Amino acid sequence: MNFKELLMTAYEVTGVFVLWICLHYVAANLYPSYCAETSLSGFIKSIFVAQAPHCIAMRWVIYNGGIAINSMWISIAIWISSKLLRNLTINNDKKNN
Repeated sequence: MNFKELLMTAYEVTGVFVLWICLHYVAANLYPSYCAETSLSGFIKSIFVAQAPHCIAMRWVIYNGGIAINSMWISIAIWISSKLLRNLTINNDKKNN
């Protein structure tokens, strides 16, 4: 795999995570305005609005966006760990020879 292919792969992978981060952020900030206003009238309206399609969709994006962001951090941690462990193994092999 050459450098250009590596960059394109990295761009494609990070693009998905950036999209989830943006969607999660937007939905999390719009949900209180459209589905759970912070007032007495908002409390009463939320009984009816909470099951509206746009509120259900925003809850889905918030929930699944959180899972995607969590998966991103786990993937980054595993990747860094694998690089560190590979370097430790290589260094130990060099010391033993």
